[in-house]
Amino acid sequence: MALLPALAACGPADPDQARVAFIRDTLTNDNAVWMARDHALLQGKYAKMAADPFDFVRGSSALYYADLARPDPDRAATGFLSVVDANAVLLAGDPHPENFATTLPGDGPATLDPASLDVEVNDLDGSGFGPYLLDVRRAGLGLGTLARNLEGCDDACVEDAVGALAGAYVDEVGVRDAGGATPATCSDDGRILAALCDRAAEDGTNAAVLDQYSVASDGGRQFVLDATVDDAGKGLLALGVDESAQLDRLLASWTARPPDFRELDRARRYGSGVASFPAVRYVVLWDHGGEGPEDDGAVSIREVVDPPNLSGRGAAVPVLFDSNAARIEEVAWLLWSRTDADPRMAGLADGASTFKVTTWSGSFQGFDHDDIAQGWADGDYVAADLEGLATRIGRTLAGSHTRALTSSGEPALPAIAADLGDGRDSFVAELVADAAVDLARSEADRALFIEALEAYGLLLGADTPVDDATR
Repeated sequence: MALLPALAACGPADPDQARVAFIRDTLTNDNAVWMARDHALLQGKYAKMAADPFDFVRGSSALYYADLARPDPDRAATGFLSVVDANAVLLAGDPHPENFATTLPGDGPATLDPASLDVEVNDLDGSGFGPYLLDVRRAGLGLGTLARNLEGCDDACVEDAVGALAGAYVDEVGVRDAGGATPATCSDDGRILAALCDRAAEDGTNAAVLDQYSVASDGGRQFVLDATVDDAGKGLLALGVDESAQLDRLLASWTARPPDFRELDRARRYGSGVASFPAVRYVVLWDHGGEGPEDDGAVSIREVVDPPNLSGRGAAVPVLFDSNAARIEEVAWLLWSRTDADPRMAGLADGASTFKVTTWSGSFQGFDHDDIAQGWADGDYVAADLEGLATRIGRTLAGSHTRALTSSGEPALPAIAADLGDGRDSFVAELVADAAVDLARSEADRALFIEALEAYGLLLGADTPVDDATR
């Protein structure tokens, strides 16, 4: 009976402290697999999220979706999603700007130009079924965060960019519903996109990845290892016995590898990604069996953790996919404009662990918000280029959604087109307003996240028993 007076004495909760508790609980649960394995790498992930607003967005998708799943009387209701099947579309999961990248369909030409390349949503680890609007809204937050941190990009600048994304999305759905598709080369839609495509073409031709991370010798190409990898985890290290055994199993199970695949060297790569920063990431040098370096290449084999199954999104691996490994590759084949956008793409399983094989090449390059910010500061980019990037993101995401299936296995395009109807202006206005709300929430959450790291430690107190932690 003494419990009730004790509870009453606590008084009303501080809203910020309640929010901090929600942030801690959500992120700790989302990162439990890393917490159980490697504290230092999880600390590195949290440090990246604290240091940069865009990286906070990248690392906090579970928090974002958990928030949207909570009842909130202050959240404006959507004017869309009245068509039932529009609520069960195969989603990219986290289509922020840095998850769009160049791809080189097939095995690619001997020499490259930007016209050889496509742009796709290249990271589909968080894919699952849910309202198509979630992907568009998440894309708006990512773009808004990027724009907000460009010097001199004010509220109107941010709104114009998000509006361009939303408008391009609706327009492309309409074009697809009429049986067409907007033609576009890689370098269309402004100088930000053109710079990425030019760099991908140049780096692909010059084998930039091989030049940066390996050396060719008479004994065959080998990785350049860095035995002094710092706390941020930048570099390549030799594999341990258990890691090497796991990679052996993964390579043996990769039935779609080239028939003349010959391994040259292997390593573990650290320091890439944000949400996946602590993930096991193997890289393999290989060739087709030739004596010289002309046929050398590299692949990345990265661990993929199951995305959270949150309210508002259906199960990530329903009966449409036999396994999470199958989801990894089959979602890409559904959502990409070409099934061979990355000819090395494959999903692999090692017991309960899932891995994704991708080409590791200069031809496969994603946007980098720091590079965009630098180009903006140098005067290389203006608002029209930012809106061009937004247009390409909206159009590409629409293309993915209109190729997608619903959770019942039906084409998603009719449901999305019917749901949008003739409401283009309403859709754009709603997405711009939602992005402003989401952006303000993300900025406030990052400030509380930083305070939580200072108060509870670099692991948000996950390494401290709850009874001992100040709550």
